[in-house]
Amino acid sequence: MPLLIVIVLVIAEIYVLITVGSWIGAGYTILLLIASSLLGAFLLKREGGRAFRALRAAVNTRRPPHREIADGVIIVLGGLLMLLPGFISDVLGLLCLLPPSRVLIRRALFGVALNRVPAPLRFRSGRGPVAGRRPEPPVIEGEIDPRWTPPGQQSGP
Repeated sequence: MPLLIVIVLVIAEIYVLITVGSWIGAGYTILLLIASSLLGAFLLKREGGRAFRALRAAVNTRRPPHREIADGVIIVLGGLLMLLPGFISDVLGLLCLLPPSRVLIRRALFGVALNRVPAPLRFRSGRGPVAGRRPEPPVIEGEIDPRWTPPGQQSGP
């Protein structure tokens, strides 16, 4: 299935390149591809630096850096997509590199990842278990001293 998706995307990229080339000419199409790659390299450097600083700040404050790591992965993916020749990959890469759309992509990825985690392990940070699941009470093993009586009761006859 992933191979089929890659083949379809390659065919779509070629179709869009040919269509844009027929509209504006081959020279301008190549210049546009080079300009988009340069823009991608610039955004990768800028957003990658921001993501690294945010990761370092999270680690320094001893906060789990899951959001920062996800942003870093999305930024690297976006930079890679922008450096590949093609307009469809450029648009997808630009969406990964721009902060507002990156938030949406991160939320979607976390949602997909959460759905793949087995049900007993699904917890949301700081909010307890997933809705609809009641947590089991903790089991504490021990023995009751036969001489113990609850407060307010007398022991023995």
